[in-house]
Amino acid sequence: MNLLKRQSQRTKLHQLDDRFHCSLIGTCLTLKELRRLYRKLKFITKSPLTDHDLHRIFVGIAGETSYANRRLQKYIDEKYQRIIKQFSKVQSVDVLETLWQEALEKGEVAGVYWALVTHPDVTDALLNKAYGDIHMLSHLSGASVRVDMQELSILRRRTKVLEKEIADAFVESQSRLKEKDKIIHTLKSRLTSVEKVESQLEKIQTQRETLEKEPVIAQLRKEIKELFTKLSVEQERGKRMEKELEYWQSFALAYEERHLTLEQRLTQTLQECDALELSLSRVLSADCSKSCSVEQKKSCTNTDLCGRCILFVGGRTAQSKHFRHLVEQYNGRFIYHDGGREDGSFRLGSILSQADAVLCPLDCISHDAMNKIKRYCEHNTKQLVMMPRSSLSAFVKGLNVSLFWHDPCGVGRAVLQS
Repeated sequence: MNLLKRQSQRTKLHQLDDRFHCSLIGTCLTLKELRRLYRKLKFITKSPLTDHDLHRIFVGIAGETSYANRRLQKYIDEKYQRIIKQFSKVQSVDVLETLWQEALEKGEVAGVYWALVTHPDVTDALLNKAYGDIHMLSHLSGASVRVDMQELSILRRRTKVLEKEIADAFVESQSRLKEKDKIIHTLKSRLTSVEKVESQLEKIQTQRETLEKEPVIAQLRKEIKELFTKLSVEQERGKRMEKELEYWQSFALAYEERHLTLEQRLTQTLQECDALELSLSRVLSADCSKSCSVEQKKSCTNTDLCGRCILFVGGRTAQSKHFRHLVEQYNGRFIYHDGGREDGSFRLGSILSQADAVLCPLDCISHDAMNKIKRYCEHNTKQLVMMPRSSLSAFVKGLNVSLFWHDPCGVGRAVLQS
C-alpha cells in the first residue's frame, strides 16, 4: 500500500489549478444551485443570464480569493460534507484511487470528485486521471445520444414494415370476407331449396296417408321410399353445408381478430415511437448541450422529474442500467426490482413506500409481484403505469405518463403543449 506523508489541511478552491475550475463547477453544482448562489451574492446584471454565462461567471469566481469564492467553497463543502468526512480518514493513494474507480462505475462522481481533488494526500498522477475521466464522460454522453437516434431510426423503419403488413392483412381479410359472403349466400339458397323439398315431402306424406286406403298402396310405398332416400341425401348435404358455413365464419372471425391485433400493435408502436422521439428531442434541444458537462445535462429543466423516485419492477436486469440513466438524466431517482427471480418479496415491500410512481412490463413479471404491487398502489394512491413490454421505447412512454400524473414542476404541461 502506498502511504504518503499527511499534509495539514485540504486544498482550497482558489489554490487548485485553473483547469479544474470548469469541471468542478459543471460537475459538482447544478444550474439551479448556481442561480440560487448568484441571487444570494446579489450580483447585478442588466439582462438575463444564459446557462453558459452563469457557468462562466462561477468558473471565474473559483480562481479568485474573494468573498464570493469563500461562499462558493463553503456551499460545496456543506453539500458534500458526508463524502469529505469519509475521505478525511483515508491516507493512502491506492485507497483514494479505488474510491474514485468505484464512483465512476456507479455513475456518482460529483461529491467524490470534489473530495478527491481537494484531498491533502492526492498525487498529480491521480489528479490527472480524475480530470481525464470527467472529460471523457462528456464524450460518452454524446455517444449515448447517437445510439438513441439510431434506435429511433430502427423503430421508424419497423413502423413502415408493420404498416405494410397491416395493409396486406386488411386486403387479404377483405378478400376472405367477400368469399365468405358468397359462400353464405350459396348456402342460404341451398337451405331454401331444402326447405322447399321438406314442404313437398310433407304434402306427399299427406297424400300417402290418403292413398293407403286405395289398391295402389304398394306402388305409393315404393315412391315414398324413394322420396325419403332423396330427403336423406338433401339433409346430409344440408349438414355438410352448415359445417362449411361454421368453418368459414370462424375463419373470417380469426382474420378480423388478427386485423384488430395488428392495428393495436401499430398504434402502440407509433405511440412508443412518439414518446421516444419526444424524449430525444428534449435531450437534443437543451441550450447548454454544447457547453455543459454530463451532470449539468442531467439537471437541465427542459425535462425534470423534480427528484421523484421511479420504481421499475420486472423486465430484464440488463436493461435496468439504461432505464436508470434515463431517469437520472431527467433529475429523478431510480429503483429496480427484478420481479421475483432473485430479489425477494420482502425487498419489494420495503421499496414500494419509497416510490412516487411504479412502472411494470406485462411480458416479464411474476403474478405474485404484480398482485402485490396492484394492491399496494390502490391502498396508498400510488401511480401504477403498466407497460406492454420491457423495452426502452415502452419505458420512455411510461415515464411520460408518470409526468402527466404528478406534475409539481409543470413538466407535464410543457410536454402536453409541445
